Amino acid sequence: MFNIALPLAGTTVWAPGIVVLGFAIGFLTGMFGAGGGFILTPFLRIVFDIPYPIAVGSSLVQILVNASFSAWRHWRNRSVDLALGAIASVGAVCGTEVGVQIQARLDIGAVAVAGRTLDLLDLVMNSLFLVLMLAVGISIVRETARSGGEETRTRLAVALQHWRVEPMLRLKRSGIGQMSLWVPLALSFCVGILTGLMGVGGGFVNFPMLVYIIGVPTLVAVGTSAFQIVFASAYGAFRHAHAGHVEVVLVGLLVLGSVVGVQLGVRVSHIVGGRGIRKLFSLVLLAGVLLVLWDIVR
Repeated sequence: MFNIALPLAGTTVWAPGIVVLGFAIGFLTGMFGAGGGFILTPFLRIVFDIPYPIAVGSSLVQILVNASFSAWRHWRNRSVDLALGAIASVGAVCGTEVGVQIQARLDIGAVAVAGRTLDLLDLVMNSLFLVLMLAVGISIVRETARSGGEETRTRLAVALQHWRVEPMLRLKRSGIGQMSLWVPLALSFCVGILTGLMGVGGGFVNFPMLVYIIGVPTLVAVGTSAFQIVFASAYGAFRHAHAGHVEVVLVGLLVLGSVVGVQLGVRVSHIVGGRGIRKLFSLVLLAGVLLVLWDIVR
């Protein structure tokens, strides 16, 4: 009952489960300024048996909707650094094209690894999700444990803010007196590659990057991350739709749940505060790590 066929994916899914998943991903978007693709994409592949190319393309469309709602709500709450978001969006869109090209070259079928036949794209994607989520999660846990207050300024962030390579920026909303244009541009380019390749908005890397590497206050990082994701996911969704990787019915079910989830996530983010957001984000990353590990060992 409530099973719906997905012709592009070549499988059938339980519709209420997809709606609940969409709600959860929407909540993550509003809460952390992360598109939620770091959970959504592997979840669609591992739990619902949807091929990675379809999971990536469909995730990006859903992330675009989520991020748009989230960015608008954070904009109203004055927690978006527009200048930083615009610069990061340029870098992210360029990186997204590179990520799309990389995925196309990895989608070549099965390979033999340690006596097992594995899909190369599945192997690479699972490995990337595992490594990135572990690295980001451990970094956040360690830094949050060291930080006694709501906000934290790492030595790396301080050093980069004093790295003088013209042109220099002044990011008033983020409280950054000076920073080289090339820092957020280069970092967002790398995040964009993840968007095109892995079907993530990049927020699970972008959010901690803004906080720990650039030195943006947590709530402003959440809103600015959502703002950047709108542009990166829009371009990625367009490219994957052109390649036939977007399952419209799947996207519709995800959006149905996520619209409500985003509204709730934004409200909760302003109640929990900066340190609490960072702690919760690390727990979500841990859940993602366990999901991917389960798929690898089963």
